[in-house]
Amino acid sequence: MGFIRQWQTQWTAMSTDQRRRAAWAFAWFFCILLAYFVIRPVRETMGIQGGTKQLPWLFLGTFTTMLIAVPIYSFVVARCQRKRLVPIVYRFFALNLLLFWLAMHVESAEVHVWVARCFFIWTSVFSLFNTSVFWSVLADLYDSRQAKRVFGMIAVGGTLGAIVGSLLTSLLSTILGVQNLLWLPIVLLEVGVFCAGRMMKAEPPATEVSAADESVQSGASTDSKSSDDEPAPGGGIFEGITHVARSPYLAMICLFLLLGQLTGTHFYLVQAELVKEFIPERDAQTALFGKLNLFTQLLTLGLQAGVVGLVLRRMGVAAALVLLPVVCLLALIGLGLFPSIAVLAISDVVRRGVVYGVTVPSREVLFTVVDRADKYKSKSFIDTVVVRGGDAISGQAFAFIRQWHLGLAAMNALMIPVVIVWGILAIYLGRQQTRRAAAGECESKAKADGVASIENV
Repeated sequence: MGFIRQWQTQWTAMSTDQRRRAAWAFAWFFCILLAYFVIRPVRETMGIQGGTKQLPWLFLGTFTTMLIAVPIYSFVVARCQRKRLVPIVYRFFALNLLLFWLAMHVESAEVHVWVARCFFIWTSVFSLFNTSVFWSVLADLYDSRQAKRVFGMIAVGGTLGAIVGSLLTSLLSTILGVQNLLWLPIVLLEVGVFCAGRMMKAEPPATEVSAADESVQSGASTDSKSSDDEPAPGGGIFEGITHVARSPYLAMICLFLLLGQLTGTHFYLVQAELVKEFIPERDAQTALFGKLNLFTQLLTLGLQAGVVGLVLRRMGVAAALVLLPVVCLLALIGLGLFPSIAVLAISDVVRRGVVYGVTVPSREVLFTVVDRADKYKSKSFIDTVVVRGGDAISGQAFAFIRQWHLGLAAMNALMIPVVIVWGILAIYLGRQQTRRAAAGECESKAKADGVASIENV
């Protein structure tokens, strides 16, 4: 149980206020992921009710909705302090859920179909903003060094929320009914707002530095990067998009996500083909997917608890980011040589476990070295429009390639160069983050030395 000792060491190295903040962040992430994993099965039901043939159009509708939602979100961010932004966003989504609950009680088959389609699109939008706002706030509160220490611990809260949400939905769906399940995420989002408020109030004083940081930084940035009294980021509603276009660093993050979405779509299609070929019964397919999800969440929990923090601190962001492309490369080779359910199951669990257990927390560290406006505006654009745009592009690309009637082995071979480029980009981004973090610490130390010299005059 080495990771428990590791956590104890990290926990005791923090001050009381720092531990309090990490605990509230853990609880906040637990609540919002639990809420999403209650909503997610409802979305799948709504997708079927809205018509399976309409799913491609619903994906396009999701992307279009993102193009509208991101400028509106940027407008709100430009005019809100952090302590006001979080309640506005989550209570807006909670109000949406209440309206959906009311609409689902309308006695009209045609209305139900359109409500189902709207709910499917809404859930896809909510799922991205739900976590994007959370990580934006954390990237604003923690600097690079502290993010490497605590992001893995905090991410465990989300994984536990996902597990509990899945179990609660399976237990309560037949008791409460699909419609009444929506009350649970409404309550959870409000609890999440409370946890977020307590977390932001737990910010250490500007002069406080943790014991873990004292030995490695003197006069550098503290755990409290920006206070609640700091003004809103300001700027125009399209500022996040223009910043991405002007910043090579942000543009490379976009490309990293696009290549990841392309690779993920490929594995999804391979999985569908193999499961359809080897397991024709629907009940058996459902049972398989359920087991894969369970093992994935358990692996994710283990990686978040004992691996990601250690890798980030000892080996750096580059090593953490490149792990997923390496796993995907091995999975492509394995599925190309041995296309079987066993190889598929192993590769799927390991790949998705690494995604949620290592890549996601590591990817969020990339945003600890950008400006406040980019942490909210550019990050939300990247997490929403870029991700959903990547889904749309990937789907069209694979539809085009499948017209060539290529086998799975050939399609896997075509993906290998993509994954290699993805891995190189991961190393590049990790090194850029390290350079930016070092430059920021030097600048902070220089400012602190300058203040000290003035006080001594």
